[in-house]
Amino acid sequence: MFVGPMRAGALSLAILFCGCSAGGGSDTGPAVDAGPSGGDGGGAVADAMPAGPTCPPGETAIDNSALVFDGVDDGLSMGVAPSLGLSKLTVEAWVRREGTGVEAGTGKGGVRVVPIAGKGRGEDDQGNHNCNYAFGFHGGVLAADFEDNATGGNHPIIGKTAVPWGEWHHVAATYDGTTWRLYVDGVLDVSKDANATPRADSIQHFGIATTFDSAGTAAGQFAGAMDEVRVWNYARTEDQIKETMYRTVASAEGLVGRWALDSSDTIEDTAGDDDGTASGGPTVVTGAVLDRGLPPTLSAPAPDGDNAAGSAVDLSVAATDPEGNPVTVRFYARPVSTADDFTIVVLPDTQNYTKNPDDEHFYSEQTQWIVDNREAYNIVGVIHNGDIINNWDVPHQWDVADKAMKILEAALPDSPDGVPYGITLGNHDLDGRVPGQFSTYDSYFGVDRFLGRSYYGGHFAKTSNSENWVTFSAGGLEFVVVDLSFDPDPSPAVIQWAKSIFEAHPNAFGILNTHFVLGHNGDDGQGKFSAQANAIYQALKNVDNVQLMTGGHVGDETRRTDVSNGNVIHSMLADYQFLEVDGVRHGGSGYLRIWEFSPANDELTVRSYSPTLDKFFVRDKSEFTLPVDLPGAGAAFSEVATVDASAGTATTSYTGLEAGEVYEWYATASDCDYTVRTPIYRFTAAP
Repeated sequence: MFVGPMRAGALSLAILFCGCSAGGGSDTGPAVDAGPSGGDGGGAVADAMPAGPTCPPGETAIDNSALVFDGVDDGLSMGVAPSLGLSKLTVEAWVRREGTGVEAGTGKGGVRVVPIAGKGRGEDDQGNHNCNYAFGFHGGVLAADFEDNATGGNHPIIGKTAVPWGEWHHVAATYDGTTWRLYVDGVLDVSKDANATPRADSIQHFGIATTFDSAGTAAGQFAGAMDEVRVWNYARTEDQIKETMYRTVASAEGLVGRWALDSSDTIEDTAGDDDGTASGGPTVVTGAVLDRGLPPTLSAPAPDGDNAAGSAVDLSVAATDPEGNPVTVRFYARPVSTADDFTIVVLPDTQNYTKNPDDEHFYSEQTQWIVDNREAYNIVGVIHNGDIINNWDVPHQWDVADKAMKILEAALPDSPDGVPYGITLGNHDLDGRVPGQFSTYDSYFGVDRFLGRSYYGGHFAKTSNSENWVTFSAGGLEFVVVDLSFDPDPSPAVIQWAKSIFEAHPNAFGILNTHFVLGHNGDDGQGKFSAQANAIYQALKNVDNVQLMTGGHVGDETRRTDVSNGNVIHSMLADYQFLEVDGVRHGGSGYLRIWEFSPANDELTVRSYSPTLDKFFVRDKSEFTLPVDLPGAGAAFSEVATVDASAGTATTSYTGLEAGEVYEWYATASDCDYTVRTPIYRFTAAP
């Protein structure tokens, strides 16, 4: 039997709720599997989770309610609620995210979160107007923060485990007077020392699914369902959280607030006196499965090698139910082949196409080629390295760039927003070529141009798009591209923001795009980092999911590979603006970079091509292959078998394997109420 796990850091065991088949069920439909890749929604690996085995005779249907919030204006307010002002605390809830929601900030030096529950947010005033505690989602992971008694300083913590959408998950944050801890499904995610005292006398209001300042003004909205929100006046341990996470707890020692959220009319606090008032229009839905025992346990044996024998392999898991109920195991698998290959196109400096009228056609021919070959190459996204134009104060050059990039934005049958792309500023794009001056760029490629596009993640500055991020996907693998403007003296705050975006999407493939990454080769034969790129790399080198850095600026092609604590980051330079073809420079002659990803081989092949000339550069620095991790990229999984696990194990034979081909699989185990899921495992069929 073979079970080789995909890679370190794969998603841990996921828990879903099925609903009892003896009646009842959910008024929102069956729980949807958001995919083992996690992320912000991810890609579904199965259409819908099947119900578990039939409930034992005499069992009643699930009867538990929750509230669903629209992520726009829904929320619950408990007012100032002095009894919820705490210096030591635990905040916990069951949540099922169904949308991005809206973030709210916790103050300077804090963190932006989509609120779950807390007492306060960022506010200009000091003293008892400071935030007591905030808890929510930062991207796809948990985050929490407080402002302290002494200075009003912020003490944020950001998690590492992505919480998938469309599934019920238990989340918790604790602070014991010195250390923050975040928990996902009863398991410690991260801890961080703060060594400060939260502002327990804060007059900011307590809220659920939104946050409030001291005037009761709301900011931030949670999108999805929420159930059994509880606040304790001490930091509960991991064992204590596990002990009660699957039970309703109406009152207990140290429990200072508890809201069952089973009605949109009465938001009752069963543990204290802080009943809530609803705004917007949260509605009642079937809630998390509570007071029904525990989920099945599910595990796979340790890997026993890299290859399967012959044309078949046995897939096996151990599965039991703590209450002794019947357990059904379902196996899902898929081949990972060249059919899953996909492409990202990189546009190096386009500045001289906008400067010289005879060369303008190269720019539009590049973007038109991308659209025309989107299906043939399976192009999932585009990255522009900056120096969009040559002279920032010449409107015609911006008009040329605007026309070319609009080709990517035209609606496509399967993509209303066109081809997703990220863009950054080079030194030529800055007003007066002065770092930090972006007004002309923003008038053409500002926030308003991208707001509402499904792939646009957001921006750093309040009004400028100078630093931004975008996301796109290939199969079940999410990509996050952070675009930073040219700046020889980079802002630590900007770099920290970029790091936080990658950390907020831990299961995504991370790419950092800035104009000046590498110069010419040094003595070691590798491109030399610019000062800006070196500062960025030092901040990102231990962020596990950042794998690539890309830029232009210097007329050359080169690359380097750096390794820190096992984390590999490949950096690349491509800039063809000084290229001569038949003795003449045409601003780069339309050459661009084609990044071809192969999930079956965990490889990226880079090629340099001109659509206008229909020519590739065939030379070592223009065409090469790099190792990368591509977990979850590929077609949908298919169900292989359904197996009764009454004996404690389940095994099935996965047949029809092709020699040398790569395959992935996972398993689910369902009892009457719950479904749990393994990570994805990968193997290669023996040649």
